Amino acid sequence: MIATLLASILLCGEPVDIRGDRVQFTPKQTRESHAATRAGLVRWAATAQGREILRRFAAPEYQIIVIEDREEPSMGRAPQPGMLTFLNTNDAKKRKTYELILNPMPANVPPDATPLPNQPRTTADFMAAAWAAEMLHIYLYSKGIALPHHERGDFQEAWLAVATELGFPTMQHGDIADDRPRRRPADRETGRPEE
Repeated sequence: MIATLLASILLCGEPVDIRGDRVQFTPKQTRESHAATRAGLVRWAATAQGREILRRFAAPEYQIIVIEDREEPSMGRAPQPGMLTFLNTNDAKKRKTYELILNPMPANVPPDATPLPNQPRTTADFMAAAWAAEMLHIYLYSKGIALPHHERGDFQEAWLAVATELGFPTMQHGDIADDRPRRRPADRETGRPEE
C-alpha cells in the first residue's frame, strides 16, 4: 500500500492525493490541468513500476513539480536537476525537487490517421507513456544517476516493462541525443550563452 503522497507530486501547485491504486485530484487540479494529464497519471500509477516509483517518492524528502507547457516540443521531459540535488541524494533530511514537464496538446493521433499496432492512440495514452518515461528519469536522478540514461540497459529494460504493461510493447523511448543537457541559446554578437 502506498502512503498518501501529500507532498511529493504537485500539480497546479497542489499535492496529488495518491493512496494505493486510488488517485484523487483537487477541484483546482481538475479545473486547471488537462484531463489527459490526469488520466495518464492514473494509468501509470496503476502499473507495477508506477506503484514502485510512487513508493520511493512517498518520503517527505522528495518533491516533484508537474508543469503543463504547451510550448514543450515533446510529450514530456524531466530536466536533470542541479548538482546540489545530486550531492544530497543520500541525505534524507534534504529536500530534493524535480520537475516534470508535460505537453498534452500535440499527442493525439490525427483523426484521419491509423495508429500503429501496440502504440498510443489517444492523448491520454500518450500522457500515460510520458508519465512512465519521465518518472523513470526522475527515479534514476533520485538514485544519483545523471544523464545520459537512454543507452543504459536497466533504463531500457524498465521502459519496455512499463510500456508493455501500458499496452504499448513496441513503443521506443529515447534518442541518445535527447539526454544531452539543453544549452541556452548563444548571443548573436558574442557567441556566449545568453544570461
